Amino acid sequence: MCQVNTDPMRSRKGYLQVVVPPMIVEGMTSNDLVVREGLNVTLMCKARGYPEPYVMWRREDGEEMLIGGEHVNVVDGELLHITKVSRLHMAAYLCVASNGVPPSISKRVHLRVQFPPMLSIPNQLEGAYIGQDVVLECHTEAYPASINYWTTERGDMIISGMAIVAEAPSI
Repeated sequence: MCQVNTDPMRSRKGYLQVVVPPMIVEGMTSNDLVVREGLNVTLMCKARGYPEPYVMWRREDGEEMLIGGEHVNVVDGELLHITKVSRLHMAAYLCVASNGVPPSISKRVHLRVQFPPMLSIPNQLEGAYIGQDVVLECHTEAYPASINYWTTERGDMIISGMAIVAEAPSI
């Protein structure tokens, strides 16, 4: 209140509202994590500020998220629930907090999904003349990355880049 001691006395009341930009509470917010494929995962993001911040989740790459069987760009709220996580969910997610007081703030949480190796061999059968060079290809997809190697029919490991000479089969 402001008061002027005059005759007659005058006074005015004023109100001050303090606004606070959003900040993310680190101890209550998820960090990068690794989850096995098929499990459920919940990412959490807690923010403070005044007025109360609005919190949302989105993928950093802008791709849609598959949440509860629906493709969405944004999930509102502090929690991001993903059921039966798959390798398609592996991405960096952004928790964004805003309350109209600049600046908005975000935190990046990288979700990695462990899944067993998937193999694909482009050419299941390779033919060559005796003594001819042959390139055998095997493509794998896994997280963490798989350790790949070839073996002979006797079970001996073939060192990558090593030349194996095919001999004529004995009759």
